[in-house]
Amino acid sequence: MDELLQEFISETQETLEALAGEVVAWEADPSDRDRLDAIFRFFHTVKGSCGFLNLPRFERLSHAAEDVLSDIRAGKRVADPATVSAVLGLMDRIGELAEAVATGAALPNENDEFLIAALTTPAETLPTGGEEHHSAAAPVAVARQGGQSGPRTIRLPLSLIDQLMNGVSDMVLARNELSRKLRERSVDTELDTVFERLSTCVADMRDVISKTRMQRVERLFAAIPRMVRDLGRDLGKRIELTLEGGDVEMDREMVEMVVDPLTHIVRNSIDHGIETPEKRRAAGKPEVGSLRLEARQSGNQIVIVISDDGAGIDTARLVEKAIAAGRLTPEAAARMSEADRLELIFQAGLSTANQVTAISGRGVGMDVVRANVERIGGLIALDNHPGRGLCITLRVPLTLTIIPGLIIRAGGLHFAIPRAAVVEILHDNNDTLQISEVGGAKIATIRSVRHSMIDLEDVLGMEKPVEAEPRAIMVVRSATGVPFAMGVSAVDNHEELVIRPASPLVMASGVYAGMTLPDNGKPMLLLDAAGIASAARLPTMIDDRTLRQSEQETKAQAGIEMIAALRFEECSGQRRLLQLSLIERVEDIDASLFGRSGGDAFVRLDGRLVPVANGLTEFGRDKISALRLRDGSIEACYPVAAVLDIVQMPMVPDMVAMHGHISGVAVIDGEHLEVINPFALFGSLPDRAIVERTRGRCLLADADDGWTREILAPLLRQAGQEVVLGLPDDAAVDPRDVLLLTGADAAQTAGVMAGMIGCRIVHLRASPRAAGPQDDSIYRYDQDALMAAIAGGQMAGGNG
Repeated sequence: MDELLQEFISETQETLEALAGEVVAWEADPSDRDRLDAIFRFFHTVKGSCGFLNLPRFERLSHAAEDVLSDIRAGKRVADPATVSAVLGLMDRIGELAEAVATGAALPNENDEFLIAALTTPAETLPTGGEEHHSAAAPVAVARQGGQSGPRTIRLPLSLIDQLMNGVSDMVLARNELSRKLRERSVDTELDTVFERLSTCVADMRDVISKTRMQRVERLFAAIPRMVRDLGRDLGKRIELTLEGGDVEMDREMVEMVVDPLTHIVRNSIDHGIETPEKRRAAGKPEVGSLRLEARQSGNQIVIVISDDGAGIDTARLVEKAIAAGRLTPEAAARMSEADRLELIFQAGLSTANQVTAISGRGVGMDVVRANVERIGGLIALDNHPGRGLCITLRVPLTLTIIPGLIIRAGGLHFAIPRAAVVEILHDNNDTLQISEVGGAKIATIRSVRHSMIDLEDVLGMEKPVEAEPRAIMVVRSATGVPFAMGVSAVDNHEELVIRPASPLVMASGVYAGMTLPDNGKPMLLLDAAGIASAARLPTMIDDRTLRQSEQETKAQAGIEMIAALRFEECSGQRRLLQLSLIERVEDIDASLFGRSGGDAFVRLDGRLVPVANGLTEFGRDKISALRLRDGSIEACYPVAAVLDIVQMPMVPDMVAMHGHISGVAVIDGEHLEVINPFALFGSLPDRAIVERTRGRCLLADADDGWTREILAPLLRQAGQEVVLGLPDDAAVDPRDVLLLTGADAAQTAGVMAGMIGCRIVHLRASPRAAGPQDDSIYRYDQDALMAAIAGGQMAGGNG
C-alpha cells in the first residue's frame, strides 16, 4: 500500500504542475474540448484512486470538481472566470494535501467546504463585487503548441541516475588512462581497432545516460501561465502569454537553478513593464499586453528570451534613484551612456517602484537574478526600447554536470575554473598590462581599464612559487558584474569537465563550486569566481571606468598631456592629488615612530630619520598610512588619512593657483582636487640631516619627601618625563637632566650640587609668593611655569 500511495502522490503532483497552465489556456478558449477533457480526466483519476487508498478529502474535492466539469462538458454551465478560479483553488488544495501526505505533515481541515461552495455556486448568484473584480481583467491567453501524446515512461530515483552518470564518467577516465598507456607501447593495429570500438561504445553510453538527466523546458514554463493570470487579475491588467520551445531539453539541475530568476523576470514584466489597459489606450497600444517566453538550444547553451510590449525601463528614473541613494554623482550621471544607465538596474537596493508592494519595490531583484544566472555560468542581456517594451535574454549552460573548463596551476597545485567565468587571459609581461600597488592592494590596468587584482595563492593561503616563466593574469567575471584580475602560475589546458559535489568541509570555505576529474584521473577542485571575489573582499559596486576612459580619451584628443596620479585623503579630511611617479610605495607606520627635533618633523624608518613632508607627528590612532616619496636622491614621508585610488590627471592643473605645497586644482570625475606641487614639497625639506636628540631626565633629589613622591613624581610621569627619585649612585648625570629641589635649605644645597653635577637646577617653593627679588624659585603648584622650566633646561642642555 505504501508503494501505491507514493506512486499516487508523485503522479498527482506531476499532473498538477502540468495542468496549471492548461487550465489558464482553457479559460482563454472555453471551446477547447481537448483541454477540458484533460482537466476532467485528472479529477476523475484522483477520485477513482482515493477509494481504496482511504483519502476522503481528496475524494470530496475531486468529486465536486468532476461534477462541475461534467456540467460544462454537457453544455449546462459556462466556463466563466469565477469557475476557473474555483477549479484552480481546488487544484491548489489537492496539491497542498499531496505535499502533506508525502512529508507526513498535518494540514488543518478547513476551507474545503468554502472551496467546494465557490465551485458549485453558479456565476449569476455570486455577489456583485465579485463580478466587478473578475471583469476587471480578461483571461490570460496562452498560445497552444499543439497536442502531444505522452511517451511511455518509468520512474527512477534521481540517486540511481546520478550513480549511472558517475559510473560512466569513471569509465571515460579509465578509457583515457588506457589510451595513454597504449600510446607508450609499441604500435599494434589490431589492438588499436578494438580500443577505438570500445571508445565509441563508451562515448555513446555516456551520451545516452546524460540524456536521462535531461528534462523538457516545458517543466520550467509550467507555472508561468498561472502566475501571469493571477498577477494580471490582481493588477487589473490584460495579458496575452505566448510560450515557445517547451520541447527543448536541459539538465534537470539547470531547470531548478533557472526557475527563480525566470519567475522574477516575469513578475517584473507584469508589474513594471506591461501597463494597465487605460494607459495602453492612451499610448495608442492594444489594451491586451503581450508577454512572450521562448526557449531554444544554441550549441551547448540554452537561450531563454523573455519579451513584452510594455513601457520598458525608465533609465532616467534609475539615475534619479541611484543619485538619491548616494550611488552616483550628478556629474558622473550626466556623462553616462544609455547602456551605462541601463546597467544600474542590476545594482542592489535600486527599484523604480514608487512604493513597496507585495510584488516589488524592495530593491531586491535584478541584482539577485544576475548573480544567480552568472553563478551557474550563464549570461543575462537587456534590449530596452522605452515606451515599446523590453527583451531580456538568458544564456545558460545546457548542463551543470559537464562543463567546459580551464585547468590552471597555482601554488604548485592544479585547479579548474569554468570557461564561461574567464573573460581574457594574458601574461604579466604583456605590453598592454600594468600592475601597480596602492595601499597594499594590487591594481591591474589592461588597455587603460583598471581592475582589482589578486593572486590566487594569497586567497587560498598558499606560498607563491618563484618561477622563471611569466605568470598568467586572468580577467574573471564575478557574480556582481565587476570583473577582477586573478594571477596564477599558468593556464595549462582546457577540457570538458565532469563536475561532482565536494565534501561539506571543502564547500564551507566558500571559494569552491565542487570537484572534477580531468582526463588524468586526479581529483581537482573547481573554483567559484564569486566566492573568490568575496573571500578577497573585492569591490562589489560597478564604478565608472568606462566614463573615466572616455574622459581621458577626450582630453588626449584635445592635446592635454595626462599623467598618473594618486588620489588620497589628507589627515585634515581634504582630498588631493600627487604625481604617482614620485611615490615609491604606500605603507602603514606605527604612530610612535614619528617625532620632532629642532622644529623638524621626522619618522624613524629602517634605523634612519626620514623627514615628514607635511610636518605631522601627532595622530589619533596607533597606525597611520604614509606615502614614501623619493625624487631620485631625497627621501620623504607623507602621512595621510586614506589612499583612495589611481586616476589620470592633466600635467598642468585645470586651474593654476600656486601657494604653499599646492600647484593648482584639477577636476577628476566631477570633483575639484588640489594638486600637490612636488617642487615646493621637496624644496621645503630640511637641508641638513636630522639628528634625533633625546630629552633629559627629571632628578628629584628629596626622595624622602611625601609631596615629591605622591604628587610631583606622578605629575611629571603623566607629562611624559622620565623621573628618577634621588641622585644616581655613580653621579652619572647628563647635562640635559634637570634637578628639582624642594625644602627650606634648597638654595644652599643647590649651590653645592650645581658644582658637583653640572646640570640645571629648578627650585620649588611651598609659598605662592617669592621671598624677594633674588628668589628665582617656582611655586610648586604653578604647573605651567614648572613645565616651561623643565623644557627650557632640557633644550638648553641638549643644545649645549
